[in-house]
Amino acid sequence: MSVILKEMALTIFVHPENIPSSEAAAATLLLSHVAWNRSIGIPIPDKFYNAVLSDMESSNPNFWKELKYHDKSIIISKLITYKQSHYPDDCRIIDTCGTVKGKVRVEWHNGLS
Repeated sequence: MSVILKEMALTIFVHPENIPSSEAAAATLLLSHVAWNRSIGIPIPDKFYNAVLSDMESSNPNFWKELKYHDKSIIISKLITYKQSHYPDDCRIIDTCGTVKGKVRVEWHNGLS
């Protein structure tokens, strides 16, 4: 699952081959997490991630320049489309997603089949 979320996150970067800022990396993983769960019908309210994104913007307001889109709704929509086209039958529910010692770590549990 970690490989899949990283794959999804990389689709949002302007230059996926470059090492992103920690804020850009965290934002794309967070939005991938939200998109994944929404794509399988798990409602995640905007307030779940807005405060975290605001903290990232305070730390590095330029991280949005690393992303193809500067609107989180568009990013989530693109990521939902990606998930649905590449992993339509995968109904695992993501509990947490982030990085630990530079590696993507995802905790999940089985959802509907």
